[in-house]
Amino acid sequence: MARQKLQTILLVDDDPKVRSAIGMMLRHSGYHVETAKRGSEGLMQVSAIGPDLVLMDVMMPGMNGFETTQRIRRLPEGRKIPIIFLSAEAEVEQVIKGLKSGGDDYVTKPVQMGELLARIAARLRSQAAPLGELITIFGGKGGVGTTTLTLNLALALHKVSQESVILLDWQRPMGDVASYLNLRLTGVLDALLVQSDELDEDGFASALKEWTPGVEILTGAAESGSASRMNQESFDLITSLGIGRARYVLADMGAYPPWEFPKQVIEQGISLLVLLPDRVSIRRAARARGGITGSGFSFWCILNRAGMHGGSSPDQVEQHLRTPLKAVLPDVGEQAIRSLNVGRVLFQISPDSTYSRSVEGIANQIHKALSG
Repeated sequence: MARQKLQTILLVDDDPKVRSAIGMMLRHSGYHVETAKRGSEGLMQVSAIGPDLVLMDVMMPGMNGFETTQRIRRLPEGRKIPIIFLSAEAEVEQVIKGLKSGGDDYVTKPVQMGELLARIAARLRSQAAPLGELITIFGGKGGVGTTTLTLNLALALHKVSQESVILLDWQRPMGDVASYLNLRLTGVLDALLVQSDELDEDGFASALKEWTPGVEILTGAAESGSASRMNQESFDLITSLGIGRARYVLADMGAYPPWEFPKQVIEQGISLLVLLPDRVSIRRAARARGGITGSGFSFWCILNRAGMHGGSSPDQVEQHLRTPLKAVLPDVGEQAIRSLNVGRVLFQISPDSTYSRSVEGIANQIHKALSG
């Protein structure tokens, strides 16, 4: 039988005697222990090792425990880690301050090991809700239909899974989802990006708009100047909040992003690469896919508007890409325009159409692949 992996506790305390005594007791109790002498070191350890729980001293030189905890909570890998404060200060005001800074519990020094072990076990038992999955949709070039697919797929994925879905409009420099659906929500993402250092679950939830039951939308940037803030760090933060709230987060990335996102994104969930059956689109898609798969990653390639006049056949596209297509969507140009004019997508207007059934097929594949 394989040996069970020990749970890791990170002990952050500037007192070497405390680190030695508590560390020894934790190891004897069956935990793997890592230590840090300062808050800044603890912050780096959280990013490096992703502990199961943090014991945080309050009074430390430089960055104290409260400030360190606040910074840990801003890290994607630190948002859900239980943090227990250790402090000689037992006043109610200090306890409240610790909990408000992001701590989960507060134990006074000198530490009673029986009590501390019981609190640790309780925090580790209370499992957070399972995280959702991230699906990114982008095109080898602009105008291939990423937004149309994302909107239809959000509804289809909710239908086949019966679980919650969040649609994130991450097109740079400005989003299109609000315009597609004739929504008057502008500047929502812009505001979140400005306050990203303070963004938490409540702030994220208040920015979402319910589109249909089970499907929420975070509309895209309304100001081109927000593009500079739409970087890897802000994407990680917002998507981490999304997958903490919904089973599926669909991110409309627009055209192939000119930044370093793919490695981090594709390590989780699924990425859909959308292309049209024209020479330029196929070449750009092949370049985008090749640049990523060279690093050991791959995409689901989705051919949109198959059968359009003068376009390549699906077989020809597969030959150029040197990979099978995951799905083929029919050309519904006129229907798509009509749906835009009324602010409703085809999956709502014509759920039994060939296009809608094809999108539902993609949703079924995604749900099956990510539910295993």
